[in-house]
Amino acid sequence: MVDFNDDFAAPGQWARQYREIGLQIMPGWMPSEVSKGQSWKRPKVKDWRQYQDVLVTDEVFLPWYGPGGEHVSRPNMGTICGRASGNLFIVDLDSHKTPAAEAWWNGVLAVHNNNMPLETAEQRTGGGGRQILFYAPQGYRTPTCKTSIGVDIRGQGGFAVLAPSIHDSGASYAWLDGLAPWDEAGIMMAPEWLLREIEALVAEHGGTDPSARPTHQSGAGGNGQASYDGFGHQTDLREQKMTELIWGAVVDWRREAGSEIPDLKFQLAKEAEKYLVYEGLVSPRTFNPGNFSKAEMLEREGRGRGLFHVKWQYAMRLWNTKVAEEAGKPGKDKTGTGNAGAGSNPWADEFAKANNNASQPGATPDIYPYLNVDQIMDKPDPVWMVDGLINEKALGFIFGPPSSLKTFIALDLALSIATSLPSWWDRAISRPGAVIYLCREGTSSFKFRIAAWEAHRKAKARGGKFYLIEHPTNFMNGADVFKVIETIKAIAAVAGVAVSAVFVDTVSRVLPGAEENLQKDMSLFVGACEYIQTAFGCIVVGLHHTNKNGAIRGSTVIPGAGDFLIETRRDIGAEVGSIVLQKVKDGEDGLELPFKVTKVDLPGIVPRTSLVVDPTGAARAAGSGMAGGDAAMPDIVVCREILAALALAWFQKVPWCKSYNGERPAVNMIAGRWQLKKDVVKRLLELWMANGVVEIAVYDSRKKLSGYRKLIDL
Repeated sequence: MVDFNDDFAAPGQWARQYREIGLQIMPGWMPSEVSKGQSWKRPKVKDWRQYQDVLVTDEVFLPWYGPGGEHVSRPNMGTICGRASGNLFIVDLDSHKTPAAEAWWNGVLAVHNNNMPLETAEQRTGGGGRQILFYAPQGYRTPTCKTSIGVDIRGQGGFAVLAPSIHDSGASYAWLDGLAPWDEAGIMMAPEWLLREIEALVAEHGGTDPSARPTHQSGAGGNGQASYDGFGHQTDLREQKMTELIWGAVVDWRREAGSEIPDLKFQLAKEAEKYLVYEGLVSPRTFNPGNFSKAEMLEREGRGRGLFHVKWQYAMRLWNTKVAEEAGKPGKDKTGTGNAGAGSNPWADEFAKANNNASQPGATPDIYPYLNVDQIMDKPDPVWMVDGLINEKALGFIFGPPSSLKTFIALDLALSIATSLPSWWDRAISRPGAVIYLCREGTSSFKFRIAAWEAHRKAKARGGKFYLIEHPTNFMNGADVFKVIETIKAIAAVAGVAVSAVFVDTVSRVLPGAEENLQKDMSLFVGACEYIQTAFGCIVVGLHHTNKNGAIRGSTVIPGAGDFLIETRRDIGAEVGSIVLQKVKDGEDGLELPFKVTKVDLPGIVPRTSLVVDPTGAARAAGSGMAGGDAAMPDIVVCREILAALALAWFQKVPWCKSYNGERPAVNMIAGRWQLKKDVVKRLLELWMANGVVEIAVYDSRKKLSGYRKLIDL
């Protein structure tokens, strides 16, 4: 990816940057170019709706934004959401006009994400609103609609104006610091709970997209009579058929299961089962343009899996109201299957089957092997993949905030293993081999990162055993995990060597729909990693983010399952940083390894650069200070790091507060990030206050909020 500086980029460079990350970018109207009363927030392209499904070719794009292109100097532009942009959708909050919009969004985050913001691309509109970007799972059709509370959803076919466009107010659209689509956070896959909340929002507050709400529609002829093809499959009134089938299925299920709403996994399984019934009863109106499957054609016509999911979720929300009322009427008898309802134990059938097998004459008990002490002592010593850091067959995590260079560090480790380098960061590599790297976002820049790595390390990655899987995968789905394993087997056969490592960049990207704070969801992810680990006898490394307190994000299952935890620390734009060995099984943890960032110029007609991270100096105890034991103050290097981070937080308008009950308590932030005792941090801040290094200042007078502000450098 060409270096991109939004402060100096021309409109054509903005457009090419968007296209490089896979967005269907189009020129937009300027407010001054439309008549009063007309909307300027639309593409300035004739017949633009033909581009709603597939990214345009260079033959179409370059006459718009190539050298000398018609719109290369036009600042206003936007993207078509949905399939053409990788199934992108945008949550548009008119919070500057309607307080209900911000209240809805804050409520969603409070219920599902512990009041934490989602790390995904976000821009401030020219009118002062917020637009937050997500990808929807493949096959899911997000509606495009406006609601009565100031929350708009830009889904399939919707057009959204993007920076650097100019609003009719004269202000420009702009990405928030560190949250442009090409920054490290990127555009995240929407969690399942967010999709459910959007469905509920549309159902309750209405929308302009007729397929966005679960309503009846009459046939094309307007007479309410369904049409059928030669095979007896319904081709008209399909939405009505869908609604009736879903309603009947959910009511019958309510009779079977009782009042307690079934777990989500049972809901999704039942929904998938009933969708196949629906698909077998209907047909698309047109057949196979471009050899699309029946399911794909139904989805393209707005009568497929996406609409079915919206209607199903709407019916489930009525489980204990209208569904319960209907279920109380005479109807279908209870089936007695017993294993789909919430009141039954899903393991009951398995236990009964195992019990029955064990009781057969001559059956041998099926038990797990076990070891006594002598056998334990005879087991071989642990083997290090990377000496003193990563055990053979380990599961671990590299985590840190955005822009802390997690991917650069992980890629350095992966390429060192894949190219049989003798060591990584002065630690011997004992088991080189094939490396599989799962990464969906930002892979277009990998070739430049690898080229910079080759030049700087004076090593040859080409011909090495490094393989990238950039297709979306879902570690919450058994079929996807099985497909990953089969793909790794195929890669191992091509590589001709054993698989040594599998990298997952990032953890959140392979968990669409998961709630990271829930133990059961994270246990599924860990189980999938352990399955891969066991199948290939390799290490599995997940890249993950930090929470607002600087610790690894999500449930404690993640750090608990990790054999090693490596934290990356770097202030945005800084040329130095460090990694901290928070946990090393069978090794020494608590060490901090400083690094420096080297910018590497790459040859070529178009000048390009990338970064490489190098270790510098000896390891030190994390958060260590001068003589004096645990109560000692941190040394001058750490103090400067803390002060720089504190100043950056103020500059980014998220200052660290004195109050322990605030959103970003300074003592907790510093203690967690630099592994210092809270008493030490408290005393350090008091000394800085007394000596005029920092002050507590008001940063939002309207809300009467204050935080630490740096006054002088050390």
